Amino acid sequence: MAPHLTEAAGRLAQTFGPVIGPLIACALAFAGLAWLTKGRRALEDARAALPGVRINLAMMLIDLVAVAPLLALAMSVATGALAAHGLQLDSGRLWAAIGRWPTVFAALVVGDFVGYWRHRAQHSRWLWPAHAVHHSDTHLTWLSLERVHPIDRLGALGDTLALAALGFPPSALAANILARHYYGYLIHADLPWTFGRAGWALSSPVMHRWHHARDVDGSGYNFATFLSLWDRAFGTYYQPGPCTVPTGVREDVGAGVLAQYAHPLETWWRALRPRGLRLSA
Repeated sequence: MAPHLTEAAGRLAQTFGPVIGPLIACALAFAGLAWLTKGRRALEDARAALPGVRINLAMMLIDLVAVAPLLALAMSVATGALAAHGLQLDSGRLWAAIGRWPTVFAALVVGDFVGYWRHRAQHSRWLWPAHAVHHSDTHLTWLSLERVHPIDRLGALGDTLALAALGFPPSALAANILARHYYGYLIHADLPWTFGRAGWALSSPVMHRWHHARDVDGSGYNFATFLSLWDRAFGTYYQPGPCTVPTGVREDVGAGVLAQYAHPLETWWRALRPRGLRLSA
C-alpha cells in the first residue's frame, strides 16, 4: 500500500476505531433484545425501519467527521472562557471530598435536570424546526438517537457548559456525556419496556416512544433522558400504556439528509423574511 494511503487508513482508524466497536456491540445487543421480545416480527420491523436507519447512519457519519470536532473545539474555548472570566464555581474541594463516583452521580442528576429544561425549550416555536428533524423518524429504533440536526446538537453543548460552570471535573463531564449517549440508545430502542416499578424513577423505552408519537397530545411530554422524576415533578409525564401509535412529525421535514438539514433554515427564513420578499428562481 502506498505511504499516503497507509497514512489515510491510519487516520480513519483513529477517527472511527473507538466508535465502530461500541456501535457493533450495540447493534448486536439491541438486535438480540428485539428478537427475544418480538420474535420473527423483529425482522419485519427491521426491514421497515431500514430507510430511516440509512439517514440516521449518514447523519452519524457527518457528525463524527464534521460536527463533533467543531463542537469539541467550541467546548474547549467556552470552558476556558468560563474559567478566565470567573464564571466557574470553585467546587474542586467539594468533589474531591465526596469522591469520584458520588461526583459522577451528581453530574448525571444535575445534567439530566438541565437537559430536561433544554429539551422542553427545543419543543418551543423557534427551536422546534431543528428538533423536528430528530422526531422525523417514522420507525423509531436505537439509531434514531443519531438523527440530530447540527444546530440541535448545540443544546448538548449547553448542558455540558452548565455542568462545567458548576465546577464539575472533566471526568464527570465525560461520564455524563457517555452515559446520556448510551442510555439514549436504550430509550429510543424499539422495546416494549416500562421498567415496572423502576419506571417511577427512570425513563423507559415506552415512555420515550410516547414522546415521539406523531398525532398524540402526549408527544409534547416526557422530556427527561434518565429520570422520569423530572417529568412527574413538572407535569410533563405521559404514559397511558404501551405505545402502538405511529411515530414521526406532522410537517414535512424532507426525505433525505440534505433536505432535513435545510428544513429549519427554510422554516426560519419563511418566518422572518420581510413581507413580499421572495427568492428568485
